[in-house]
Amino acid sequence: MKDNQFQVFTCKTCGGHELIVTHTWNVEAGNDSESWREWGPLKENHHWQYAFKEKVEENADNEVQRGDFGEFAEDDSTSEPEDYEVHDIQTSREGDEFFVNCGNCDREVEFGWSEPDRRGLIYPVEFLDFISSECWPDPKYLESWRRQGWERITHIHSS
Repeated sequence: MKDNQFQVFTCKTCGGHELIVTHTWNVEAGNDSESWREWGPLKENHHWQYAFKEKVEENADNEVQRGDFGEFAEDDSTSEPEDYEVHDIQTSREGDEFFVNCGNCDREVEFGWSEPDRRGLIYPVEFLDFISSECWPDPKYLESWRRQGWERITHIHSS
């Protein structure tokens, strides 16, 4: 972004201007399951594109570790995904999780969606163009939005 352009987001903690969208989900592969994560920058027009993807490994203490963005190379391989025998294919994203974090200090930023059921564009509440009445909260922020008196909560299903 050019220095003279208008900034739509400035982190309250570090002053950074970049947000990262992270999507995590589980894959059922036979009797086993795997957790995966993909992430990439959120653009000022509320669009994002995942630039990185990894399998989430558990550490020795059984806690999931979030990767450092600098540790991973962009996935530009031409290989195809591995074939799995998939049982009970889910088309719903109910078990998926989405996060928006400051790209500099990793502070979580509350956000909503342009369409119900976590569809459409992402609208962080700290973007200058955020209008609560035009968004649906991500399910983890439902109670926060109710406390704020923000509308559009009737179509949200809590996870």
